[in-house]
Amino acid sequence: MTKKFYVKKTSNKVKGGNEVKEALSVDQNTVTSRAKLSISEKLSYGAGDIASNFVWGMVTSYLLFFYTDIFGITAAAAGTLFLVTRIWDAVNDPIMGIIIDKTKSKHGKARPYLLWFPIPLAIIGTLTFITPDFSYTGKLIYAYVTYTLLGMIYTAINLPYGALMTRMTRNSGEKGELNSYRGIGRTIGAIAISALVLPLASFFGNGNQQVGFPITMGLFSVISIFLFWITFKYCKERIDEPPSQNTKVTKSIVNLFKNKYWIIIALSTIFWFLRQGVMNTALIYYVTYYLEQPGKTPLYLTLLNLASFVGALAALFVLKRWGSKNTSIISYALATVLLIFIFMMGESAGPLFIALFFLANILIGFGDPANLTMLAETIDYHEWKFGERVEGLLFSGYSFALKLGVALGSAFVGFALAWAGYDPAAITSEATNMIRIVTFGIPIFLTAAQVIILMFYKLEKFHPKIIRELVEE
Repeated sequence: MTKKFYVKKTSNKVKGGNEVKEALSVDQNTVTSRAKLSISEKLSYGAGDIASNFVWGMVTSYLLFFYTDIFGITAAAAGTLFLVTRIWDAVNDPIMGIIIDKTKSKHGKARPYLLWFPIPLAIIGTLTFITPDFSYTGKLIYAYVTYTLLGMIYTAINLPYGALMTRMTRNSGEKGELNSYRGIGRTIGAIAISALVLPLASFFGNGNQQVGFPITMGLFSVISIFLFWITFKYCKERIDEPPSQNTKVTKSIVNLFKNKYWIIIALSTIFWFLRQGVMNTALIYYVTYYLEQPGKTPLYLTLLNLASFVGALAALFVLKRWGSKNTSIISYALATVLLIFIFMMGESAGPLFIALFFLANILIGFGDPANLTMLAETIDYHEWKFGERVEGLLFSGYSFALKLGVALGSAFVGFALAWAGYDPAAITSEATNMIRIVTFGIPIFLTAAQVIILMFYKLEKFHPKIIRELVEE
């Protein structure tokens, strides 16, 4: 029988500014669950993010390009769509988080959604990339409906997938490993999307991308179903809330915004995915129109995601040694410098450009598993400080930050292109210059901002003490 762990009632919780002062130097492994996670379970958890990116990777890398160059709406209209549809997420994501926290089933709180929602996600994902024979207004309505539904169903599966990690173990080291495997899975999915989508869309459509794109999306979506089911079958929930917990939704939401460390990580997450939304979306335009090498678009997108893969893989070892906060600050600072060099190089796309581009994104790749590990620490902190374990609600903030960041990034690219007079049939120097600024100039600012934000994160220093008080053997 799987052992459960609950909040240990204590009367000596450290409050306010004394939290850091009274931090104990305690080995994480001595104060956490003795149930170690197997490699197969960690690999199964990583499979879930391969599945997620078979669907959402298409959105971040290709949906704006699909809308403007294939579907047939303007860049400004697409940018507005990305922005407007995210307003609903501010309501939808917390609701889904609350639903997860209230879920009671034989499969646990998070796992059931990995069983129920992969098929609906595959269906709506494929429909999003279909080009109907409608008028311009009809196409715009179709895009709003399908993209909104895709975001909602993605939340219904990806939010519980993220929350599942916090219910598998309390050990920060193992959380870091799970998030590294998740980061590896994310980049495997993104690499596959980057390298294969355009060739497959051309192959399946026989040169007609309106036919090729939905078939390609359908193929990746079907594979994602089985990957989600692998995560469901082999990942187990071990951590539960206190038996006496009777959480009130309104109180939990108020406490959410009292959790200062959660707010810091939510901001960091928005900036991370905002950069991803900008760079992934703009890169296809940068290679096609600025470098004038359209045939090399899959190569550069693959390099971008391969670098993230290397970063997530290295994070397995680096996070344990330096910690999530320190690793993130150092890697983001170095990445900022490299991005400045890349921006200054202009049209040069030789070996030095490729090397700096690859290295900068390796450093940025550390940030995803590190951010998720720190998010898990804020959930432990929330339980310790407020006496309630509400993974779903707290992870809804991450889910919202993810989609908001990607949407804002994609919307920004769309608006910037429209402002510069972008027309795929007549590319001007103003448009190409704007593409350059968006692709590398904006990420410089966003990466530097993350360094500043994370300097205020102090939780790592006393997280071991929190875990020692929470775990009851």
